[in-house]
This record gives sequence, C-alpha cells and structure tokens, in this order.
Amino acid sequence: QADIALYAAKREGKNRFKVFDSKLDESHKYRLNIERSLERGLAGGQFHMLYQPIVDAITCRTLGFEALVRWDNPEHGAISPSEFIPIAEETGQILDIGDGISRQVLKDCRRWRLPYVSLNLSARQFLRHNIGERLLRYAEDADVHPGRIQIELTETAIIDDVERASRNLDILRKAGVRVALDDFGTGYSSLVYLKQFAIDCIKIDKSFVDNITRDRQSAIIVASVAKLAASLGMSVVAEGVETEDQRTILIAAGC
Repeated sequence: QADIALYAAKREGKNRFKVFDSKLDESHKYRLNIERSLERGLAGGQFHMLYQPIVDAITCRTLGFEALVRWDNPEHGAISPSEFIPIAEETGQILDIGDGISRQVLKDCRRWRLPYVSLNLSARQFLRHNIGERLLRYAEDADVHPGRIQIELTETAIIDDVERASRNLDILRKAGVRVALDDFGTGYSSLVYLKQFAIDCIKIDKSFVDNITRDRQSAIIVASVAKLAASLGMSVVAEGVETEDQRTILIAAGC
C-alpha cells in the first residue's frame, strides 16, 4: 500500500506525499487493468485513428490532418488517450502502439491522398535510438514522401535527452520531415529549444484558445507567440478552434 501511495505521489510531481486510501486502491487496480488490456487491445485491433483537419484560418482550406489515436475497450468503453498513453509510456508498450499507429497513419495518408499528416510522438517513442530510420522505412513502405509528414513533439521529448533528440531530428529533417512543437507555452524553456532546434511549426495549446475571447492575458500570449513564430519564419497553429469569435481573434493575432 505504501508503494502504491509512493508512485501516486511521484506521478503528481515533486515535493508532495500521498496517504493510501480506498480511492487510491481503486485507481491502482484500474491502472493495472488498463496495463494488462493494452497488449490485447493492440493485438485485437481495438485502436483506431481519427483525423482532425488543420485549416487555413482565413480561407478555411484544409492544409493537412493531425492523426489522433482512440481506444475502444470492450470492458471500459472509450478510453481517453490522456489515460492510456501515460500508462503505455511507463510500461514501454507505447513503442509497439506507436509503431502500429505510424504504419496505419502513413497507409491512410497514401490511400486518401492527404496533403500531409501530423503524427504525435511521445517522449519515449521519439527518444528510441532508431526512430528516424523506422519512420522513414514506414514511409517508404507506404509510398509516402517524407515531405508529407510532420511530427509533433512536446518539450519533454526534447529535454529528456537533448543529444539523442538532436540526432533523431537531424535524420528526419534531412529527409524532408517537418517538426512541430506541441503544447507551446505550457513548458518552461521552449524558447531555448526554438533556437537550438529547427522547428517548423509552433502549436498553441487549446487551454489558451478556450479563454481567448474572455481573458485578455490569453489573447496577449497568443498574439505574442504568433509574432515570435513569424519573426523566426515558422508557421503557427492554434488548437481546438470551435467558434467564429475565436477564429476572428486568431486571424487578427496572425495564426
């Protein structure tokens, strides 16, 4: 029980403690269940892809698609990626899941003649030593030019091992793969990595977009990021735009 409490505290960050209780016990059993179900889910074809359009804010022309994985579990129903991806990361199962996703996404890109696909890579996935070669091999198998691929990385994927991240990015970028920095503004040293790595696109987190019409600070942050991206020759994508008012403000900001 102490061990369960310890790992629950670790998952929530530093400088904290957890006291074991029945709620924590239920949460632990649920996590174990998900962990055991992941392998069956992959073998049984329970994962599927959804494609969210990336559109030009002014013309609404579709520029590409972001690939999003979903899991329909027979026991628990639809399980959010925010629940199962961290567990898959901890157990290492993300590597097999990520390989399956990459192959499927690139086949879909070829079959549907998508302009480009944007593929999310987790930190553990991106920092495996041969991720560049693997992705390029999957692209070749699917007959998709690397120029039609964009990878999305969070800041964590870069800072965990800067040297390996640099090596993997170098292989992919030389082949023509584009790189987007996801969840920009939610980390603590993003500007350092914009300078150090050749990032093509900055993605503004949905939490800023949600508040842009009612919170002046969010609007200022978005406008500042858009201006920064333009000055560095990068494109900027705002996530989760759902209203006309949001779109109007984002256009004015330069997204």
